[in-house]
Amino acid sequence: MSYLLCVFIVMGLAVTSHSYILPAKQILGFMIEQLGSARTFVVVQNSVIYDPAIEGGMRELDETLYYWYPDRFRREVNTPGSEQVRVVGPDGAIFVTNGKIVAETQSLFDHFKDPLLYREKELLLHSLGEQDINLDVVSLGRYKDKFAYVIGAKYPDESVPQIWIEKNTFRPIRYVLKGGGFDGAPLEEIEYSDYKALDKKKWWYPTRIVFYQNGRPDRVYVLKSYTVNPNLSEQLFDIAYLKTVYKPIASTQQSPSPTSEVDDVKKAIRDFTKIFE
Repeated sequence: MSYLLCVFIVMGLAVTSHSYILPAKQILGFMIEQLGSARTFVVVQNSVIYDPAIEGGMRELDETLYYWYPDRFRREVNTPGSEQVRVVGPDGAIFVTNGKIVAETQSLFDHFKDPLLYREKELLLHSLGEQDINLDVVSLGRYKDKFAYVIGAKYPDESVPQIWIEKNTFRPIRYVLKGGGFDGAPLEEIEYSDYKALDKKKWWYPTRIVFYQNGRPDRVYVLKSYTVNPNLSEQLFDIAYLKTVYKPIASTQQSPSPTSEVDDVKKAIRDFTKIFE
């Protein structure tokens, strides 16, 4: 009799412990608190791009990321023959290659920044909602021996967009996206790992970010160096201002010369879009 009583008690505790799951808004609020707060943040990262079309099957380069909290982001890469800038903010997005504006939309790959940038709940909720994550659905799941809140899906359903927040630390560990990436290829997910305590443990950032397409690594970002709260110019993130500095590529497309600047820009786009898109 006592054995059966113990069994019922254990079963009751198990049911009780799983009967209530925090709502998405509260989970994301805890996540923002745990990641820490700052005014600005600059990251230098090593980026490895895997592509069978590239000689050697991969390309390695350094990128600089600028975060201006709670909602502005800039990304720069300089390689021989090409300079590229992406800026995302409340006024939209802009993509500049060799001094020419070639796009005014975000790439799907830009969304790795979402859980790392938006430090206000409403901004983050809006961003996740734009990725078709159902914020009314939350479940508990397990990913690589870590238990996590799964926002957007009933675990183990992976057919819909979702974001995973580790249960113990409230840090994002997985972001599943669906949609067309470069040349229509689906970007399946982004993995955040190896978090590092910065600024006397007041700040946490993943030192490794991996993008997967069709279950295979597509690119890897590895943290090289960082600066917390550097002084940055607002103009770096001012899209309206940047549109006065850079000209749209379409405005010069009528040049008759086959070796014109436009052709050079188009070539740079073909060569380096894989890096940014």
